[in-house]
Amino acid sequence: MGTRYTGISWREKRIPTRDGGYLIKAFDFGAELVEYRPLRATQATAQAFGMTLLRAGECIRFEYDGLVCGQYTYGQWAGHQSPYLEPGRRRELLTYNPTDLEYHDFPHVFFSRHRSVPLVISVARWRPYAHEISLADLWLAPGDALVLPPQRFPEPLPAGAANHDARRAVVNLHGNRNSALACRLLGGEHALLTETILGNADVMQGATTRPHYHEEQTPTRHTQPARGGD
Repeated sequence: MGTRYTGISWREKRIPTRDGGYLIKAFDFGAELVEYRPLRATQATAQAFGMTLLRAGECIRFEYDGLVCGQYTYGQWAGHQSPYLEPGRRRELLTYNPTDLEYHDFPHVFFSRHRSVPLVISVARWRPYAHEISLADLWLAPGDALVLPPQRFPEPLPAGAANHDARRAVVNLHGNRNSALACRLLGGEHALLTETILGNADVMQGATTRPHYHEEQTPTRHTQPARGGD
């Protein structure tokens, strides 16, 4: 499910900061334009990317430590900013919308709280040992929530592993930089107030739990789901 790219590659890239820097993975999808398939968030589409959809009024057992609840406002052009530019340029608007995805070993919950505007979460299913990735935008209806379980990078495969073993090794990625995409595509709002559960400062900085970031600098194309379906 999603738009699939095969034969992809990546390399480590150091991002400079005022107190040093950190490493991310820089993808190369081998495309001139990267397309994210627009999907309405349903049980099936959420599960396809390793997530659980909660409809308004539903609940789930959720027992984790080291989490906080926060609110963040995203403008309709937030997807055109990159946190991976040098210091002093990170609030610039780019002429294109790059890929910005992550995973981490703590749970993450996104709530769609606006009365009428959907929340958009960009997602990917990455098969690193098969050099393949599938990309989509999940449009989350107002009142619903997406629950993301902790995610770890798969163990290395033994020498001579079969192709089906390579395809079974999966990393589910997500990104919320396009949260307010519906504001731009549907009109009526310039920004979207979002609410999320994520790791606290210690968890975000922990050696085993911190986020792992991924970028791809090729321009991306994001559209809205077809009326009445995915």
